[in-house]
Amino acid sequence: VIIFITSSTTGLQNYLHLLIKSKMRGSSSFILMLQGSFIFAVGLRLDSLAFVAQTTRNRQRSRRFTLGYKDGSRVERTKSSEPTGSSITNEWGIPDSNTLEPLAPSPVNELPNKGKVTLLGSGPGDPDLLTMKAYRLLQDPNIMVIADRLVSKEIMDVIATKDVKTARKLPGCSELAQEEIYWWVYKGIKKGKHVVRLKIGDPFVFGRGGEEVLKFRRFGVESSVVPGVSAAFSAPLLGSIPVTHRGVSNQVVMCTGYGRNNTSPDLIRYHEEQTIVFLMAVGKLRDLCQRLIDLAGYPSKTPVAIIERAGCPDQRTVVGNMETIPTIAEENNIKPPSTIVVGKVVNVLLEADEAGKKPIGLVQNFTASL
Repeated sequence: VIIFITSSTTGLQNYLHLLIKSKMRGSSSFILMLQGSFIFAVGLRLDSLAFVAQTTRNRQRSRRFTLGYKDGSRVERTKSSEPTGSSITNEWGIPDSNTLEPLAPSPVNELPNKGKVTLLGSGPGDPDLLTMKAYRLLQDPNIMVIADRLVSKEIMDVIATKDVKTARKLPGCSELAQEEIYWWVYKGIKKGKHVVRLKIGDPFVFGRGGEEVLKFRRFGVESSVVPGVSAAFSAPLLGSIPVTHRGVSNQVVMCTGYGRNNTSPDLIRYHEEQTIVFLMAVGKLRDLCQRLIDLAGYPSKTPVAIIERAGCPDQRTVVGNMETIPTIAEENNIKPPSTIVVGKVVNVLLEADEAGKKPIGLVQNFTASL
């Protein structure tokens, strides 16, 4: 047994290279001590040892070490002694999902250990709008749930299992959070869990559902999908806005406010009898309205409505036009999840006052009645 203590990976690497170059061959048991963490490897062939790699795991600067081999195999240990299958980690200490080892040679509906994945749409936020299949799944006490951050509290309260994780998709770290989701799913199915990816709205409507299906296939699992009621259609309805209306709007376009890598997606040109529904765009509202006016030909007086937390007890709806809605939203502190509706349909069901003017500002406030 060889015990080696060092304060740096450089010293550790140098010592291992000396062992490799020495006449010592074959299998040996040894303990490697590095800054208070330890790796214990048994029966390793020192003559095939290639490298020891260190990566920063997280802000607490805890360490992860990988023992690599010339033939492509590997042994890895961390402080938690949890193999990752990848020596490449991001600043959160999450392994790169593209380097994780597949758990099956080709995608299967269920792994031999019973591990599987279901993408489940939770709808706009009201538990009564869950599909029956979605409700039954969430009532299973044996599942593992990985939920989007904006899934409503009312939906989360339906979940029967205590094995629940919520994505940390805060502004500026969505890609890191997505990698964390993949890592949670990978660990879950590797343990034989039925992992339910609980997503707001419908999984395949600006919810990365397709991306996640492809990723889970790479892990060796073919996901099942439970559709959800998309906020693109349900939120306007819950805000008393029909997305189509004869003589007013004969087409509907769904858009996202954020493209890949936080870019702005291409704009839809103005058409008088058209409704545009924007999802995940309230954080860019002022810029979005200005770009629609300047670049897409929208009249500045085009009606705009925002439905915040559609279907929840604290749902609110505000109404204005391209010029006024950014300020109205700021004055009412409108936050995600919110759905933006652009077009003349916004005013179809709004009753005018005695002077014949349609209301603006906060027109629907469920919170006041709680």
